[in-house]
Amino acid sequence: MKSCHLCKEEYEEVKRNLSMRQVAEFYGYHVQKNGTCLCPFHQDRHPSMKIYPDDKGFYCWACQKGGDVIKFVAELFGTNNEEACKRLIEDFALPISWEFSSYREKREREKRRRKHREIRRFQEEAGKILKAYWILLTTAMGDASDPFFEEALQELSIIEYRIECLRSDPEAYFADRKAVKKLGEIARRVSCRDTGTDAGSAISG
Repeated sequence: MKSCHLCKEEYEEVKRNLSMRQVAEFYGYHVQKNGTCLCPFHQDRHPSMKIYPDDKGFYCWACQKGGDVIKFVAELFGTNNEEACKRLIEDFALPISWEFSSYREKREREKRRRKHREIRRFQEEAGKILKAYWILLTTAMGDASDPFFEEALQELSIIEYRIECLRSDPEAYFADRKAVKKLGEIARRVSCRDTGTDAGSAISG
């Protein structure tokens, strides 16, 4: 079966559309405010990889690995640059196409695109719910007479953890049925506050 190859322009378009920070965080590596993150290429306990926003590259001061977004993904998944570039096109649903060698490849790519869009929509909607609930609880923490005060004492740190999970790995959060069910309960709690009804009992963690 004839293989399909990307041209130079397609590589450049991928790098032009994606920032290094965006790619690192998509694959689960939290980038701190100073632009550093844990290096995925060695046993890193203290962030030693620098994510450069301008040239869209990375470099680890400990293991000396570096490169652009395509090199990062190639190293991360143990593949070559072309396969890494194709993976980025698919995972980020970029409007870049190439000739496929089979119907199966077309079907698989479209499947991954749909999943990516679904997860992104979920991340956006879930983020709004969790943020609203976090605001509700932090407000309640300052007033012992607030009907959500005791709930805030129990749930605030849990909600902050859920927000971090959603940010760092939305796909895993989306796949966790228990977490998604809890999200529905949280949405109802926020709605309860908005409508002014009685708070009732706190949700379980």
